[in-house]
Amino acid sequence: MSDLILRLAVETDASKIRDLIHRVGINPLDLDWRHFVVAENAEDRFIGCAQLKPHRDGSLELASLAVEDEYRRQGVARVLIEHLLVNSPRPLYLMCRPVLVPFYEKFSFRVCRPDTLP
Repeated sequence: MSDLILRLAVETDASKIRDLIHRVGINPLDLDWRHFVVAENAEDRFIGCAQLKPHRDGSLELASLAVEDEYRRQGVARVLIEHLLVNSPRPLYLMCRPVLVPFYEKFSFRVCRPDTLP
């Protein structure tokens, strides 16, 4: 998408983030807007989001990646992931459905055994 705009979330995005996460059916826990990046189209319409979710042990998780239905398969998720990867510390973890593993492998994520996770 050439007219995609990324920005850090602001407090007024909290309900949009929560609503989208619920609509796409992913984990609705720890949706702190301060950890999110949001994607908008040229008309300032909220079309997607993702976060770097901190955990108590200091690890970070790429989480809550969601894109509105009509904007899927247009590169929005890719742009959000690439943006978050630029300055994120390593290692960076994520949890996903098995069917999504090939998508995340494109970004150098790899499957880990549960006993190797923090």
